[in-house]
Amino acid sequence: MRVQIDHGGADFPYVQLADRLRERISSGEFGPGEKLPTIDEIVAGTGLSPMTIRRAYRVLADEGLVRVVKGRGTFVARRG
Repeated sequence: MRVQIDHGGADFPYVQLADRLRERISSGEFGPGEKLPTIDEIVAGTGLSPMTIRRAYRVLADEGLVRVVKGRGTFVARRG
């Protein structure tokens, strides 16, 4: 998954990644119940560390936008 991250930007990379994923969820690119890209896929497309990606996913989980299923992946939460 390709995502543009500004490493010299004002926001931390995990915040930028969470923002980009939130935009894609809001737009419907990632629909309810759909699995988000794996950490390895995001590492390959961004060069971010796995810890940074986990932190971004945790932000989205705390907001109720995604749910993390241990051993299976991260999924867009169903609305309603």
